[in-house]
Amino acid sequence: MAKIITLLTDFGIDSTYPSQMKGVILERQPDAVLVDMSHGVPRHDVRTAAFMLASAAPAFPEGTVHLAVVDPGVGGSRRVLAAEAAGHLYVAPDNGVLTLVTQGGRLMGQPGSPARVVAVENKVHFRHDVSSTFHGRDIFAPVAATLAGGTAIDSLGPQVETIERFPLPKPERQGNTIHGQALYVDPFGNLVTNVPGEMLEPFDRSQIEVVVSGAVIRTLCSAYCEVAPGMLLAYIGSAGLLEVAVNRQSASVRLGAGIGTRITVNLPEAT
Repeated sequence: MAKIITLLTDFGIDSTYPSQMKGVILERQPDAVLVDMSHGVPRHDVRTAAFMLASAAPAFPEGTVHLAVVDPGVGGSRRVLAAEAAGHLYVAPDNGVLTLVTQGGRLMGQPGSPARVVAVENKVHFRHDVSSTFHGRDIFAPVAATLAGGTAIDSLGPQVETIERFPLPKPERQGNTIHGQALYVDPFGNLVTNVPGEMLEPFDRSQIEVVVSGAVIRTLCSAYCEVAPGMLLAYIGSAGLLEVAVNRQSASVRLGAGIGTRITVNLPEAT
């Protein structure tokens, strides 16, 4: 069975950079199945890339190789990493992109099998000529192809115990109030928060109140169609996290909210 390799970058759809990476991969693994996870990560936005990677990777079969190149430090001292976590393989710079996928089970770090991470130092897997400004093509792409071809991750370099991570904000519950924040703003302007749906399961959805940027949303919905166009709503999204949206509009624009915006959830008595 052909190996799947996904690509996640901030290169944009108008550049040839993603296609050059694909060319290098296909030169080494002609039968590889290449999937564009996204090339629309905001420029140099490592945190958004980390969220997109962690939310999308579980949709793929185990054994998939995920190649993530959001690399504002290209050519500098940051390491090249390869990781194995939850049955998936990852290749990325050591700049925080792997923060979420290597922390455990789900997005907010529920217990899971520990990740194995190595620093890629075996240059035999790189292209012969390595550009100091395009490691995505000359280092990351060929390493991903190597892993897709069945090369053991341990042959790429020494195992490392610590990698670059950004602080991951955890939701805090005080009595019947949960304090959280927005982790991600999707292309529709929906605010994805760090509040897992599991925290809200014991409660009557019609009695849950979500407060963000002064707006109060009463009742947890299941889908956008439950409110009229232009109305705010809160719901548990496809990543299993609480989200805030405006039906057919942008919640980010409406509320002046973005990554880091505070979210308060007021809970009723448990049923």
